[in-house]
Amino acid sequence: MYLDWFVGTMKKTFNIEVKREDVGYEAHDFYHEEIDDLLIPTEHLEKLPDPLLIEAISYVDDKGYEWIAGYVLEEETRKKLYEVWIRNGEQIAYEIYVD
Repeated sequence: MYLDWFVGTMKKTFNIEVKREDVGYEAHDFYHEEIDDLLIPTEHLEKLPDPLLIEAISYVDDKGYEWIAGYVLEEETRKKLYEVWIRNGEQIAYEIYVD
């Protein structure tokens, strides 16, 4: 799990201190047709495995904003293929690591 990455990114990028114990985590396998465009747009899905493993780390800050960092991993190597950041149900950033 990328917990330290999440905590570090929240501090460095968004200037929000996050305690590890306040973070939620879940992981799911999805087929492309099950994935909402908010999470991964169709043009990005085409570059990712089908089915794919999405892990999500979530946190609710002091103002009540829900932050979610979702990332797609290559299951055997655990290499990050894609990441998306969502705040209060709106995508605010993404990065794709495959061609």
